[in-house]
Amino acid sequence: MSEIKGQLLGILLVIAIFAAISTILIGTFRDAANDVKDKISEAITITSE
Repeated sequence: MSEIKGQLLGILLVIAIFAAISTILIGTFRDAANDVKDKISEAITITSE
């Protein structure tokens, strides 16, 4: 029974780690996308003047 508990704990730990990493990556990609959007908008404004 302790082997099953250990395996379940390992699976939960891996899921928690992946969730934490994905949360960090989603935030990072969202910030990068907003920066790119702002730079593109600025470039379009500069070229249209």
